[in-house]
Amino acid sequence: MNNEDFDIMSNIKLIDSYKAYLLSSVSDLFTTMTKGNKGDIDDITDEIAEIIIFSYLIAKRLDLDYSIIDERIVKKLKIGILEENTVEREYQDYSRLISYMKRGRKSE
Repeated sequence: MNNEDFDIMSNIKLIDSYKAYLLSSVSDLFTTMTKGNKGDIDDITDEIAEIIIFSYLIAKRLDLDYSIIDERIVKKLKIGILEENTVEREYQDYSRLISYMKRGRKSE
């Protein structure tokens, strides 16, 4: 096996690890949310952060730049706005997320 084959196999193993961590984080989030305890807000925040982190890490291993992911997120949010998504119409969540991302992710 040459170095290139080893790098490809190593990358595949790393992606598989990230996928497992991602699924575990989603499972942990759902489990925590079913408890319905507001005291678990730190756990919920940590689990959501992990989901986002592993999503970005998987994208990077697939040779996608973080900025491409951000651009696609904004594009999908804009489509939701144009389609008059119920969530957007009632809460403006999509618009707020676009504004947040365009401000360079500085808190509201």
